[in-house]
Amino acid sequence: MTDVPPEGDLLTQIERGEAPLEILGFAARGMVPMPPEELVRAIASILASGDESLAPVAEESFKAFDADSLKGAVLSAGVRPEQLAAVARRTQDAQVLEPLIRHRAVPDETLAWLAERVEPLLQDIIVTNQRRLIEAPVIVERLFENPKLSPEIRRRADEFLEEFFLKKERERDEGRNLEEATEEAPAVPAPAVPVDEAGLSEDQKRSLFARVSTMSVVDRIRLAYRGNKEERMFLVQDRNRLVSSAVLKSPKTRDADAETIANMKSVSEDVLRAIAFRRDWMRHYGTMRAIVKNPRSPIDVTISLVMRLNAKDLKVLAGDRNVPEAVRSTARREVARKET
Repeated sequence: MTDVPPEGDLLTQIERGEAPLEILGFAARGMVPMPPEELVRAIASILASGDESLAPVAEESFKAFDADSLKGAVLSAGVRPEQLAAVARRTQDAQVLEPLIRHRAVPDETLAWLAERVEPLLQDIIVTNQRRLIEAPVIVERLFENPKLSPEIRRRADEFLEEFFLKKERERDEGRNLEEATEEAPAVPAPAVPVDEAGLSEDQKRSLFARVSTMSVVDRIRLAYRGNKEERMFLVQDRNRLVSSAVLKSPKTRDADAETIANMKSVSEDVLRAIAFRRDWMRHYGTMRAIVKNPRSPIDVTISLVMRLNAKDLKVLAGDRNVPEAVRSTARREVARKET
C-alpha cells in the first residue's frame, strides 16, 4: 500500500495534481486523514480536475459534507479558485454561498453562473460587489437572466449601469452638447434598398455584425450610447441587457427612434418595458400604439394601454392574432363598450 504523506503535504499534492492515483482514490472516497475543511478542498480539487474515473465517487463523497465543513473550506487560508468553483456548483446553502461570493479568489465565471440562479439575499451580495461587476460585466448580465431576480436588485443593477458605464460617457462630453457635436450629418439620399424593421439593409447588418462581434461588452455599451443611428438601432437588439439599455439611455435616442424600436419584434421584453416606462416617449400616440401592438411587449404593460387607443386601432387590435389573447379580449371589450 502507498504510504500516506502528512496531512498538509497530502492536500498540497492533491491540489497540484502530484498525488499518486491510489491516494487520489482514497481521497475521492473521503478515506484520508484530514480535517473536514481540508477534505472538502481535496475532493473539490479532484472534481475540478475532470478525472472521469474518480468523479462519480467524489460526487457521492461531496454530498456527505455538512454546511459547516463547506463553509470552513471556503474560509480556509489558501483555498484555490477551482475549489471555490466546485463548491459553488454543488450547494444551495446560503451560509456557504455568502462567504464564497464575497471571496476574492472566486472566478468571474463562477459568479456569473451563480448570478443566474441564486435567491435575492445572495443577489444583493453580488450586486454590491461593484468592483467585480466593473471588471466582469458578464456577472450583472447574467443577473438579469435570473428568473428570481427581485425588483429591488433589478433597480440597483440598472443604477450600476447608469453610474459606472453611462456616467463616464456623459462626463467625456461635459462642456459640449453631445447631440449637436457628435450626431451624424444628414445622410445623402441613396438608392432605395430593402431594409428591416430597424431601418437597416442587409449590407449594413453584415458590416455592423462583423465589427460588433469582436467588441467586449464594455465597448458595445459605449457604442450603444455614443454611436450613430444605424449602430444604435443594431445594438438595441443585442441580447446583452446592458448594451440594449445603453441605447435607450443615450441622449441621441429621440422620440422617432423610440417609436421605431417599439415596433421592432426583435428587441427584448425588457427594452419594450423600459420604453413603456418613459413618459416623454409614451406621450406620443405612435409609440404607445406600437407598444400595445408588439407581441413581445409584456402583457401587464399593454393591458393598461389598450383603453388609450382610438376606435379604429381598437378594432384592428381586437382581430390581431399576433398579440396575446388577453390583449385581444381587452380590445374587444373596449370596442363593445364604446359602441353601446
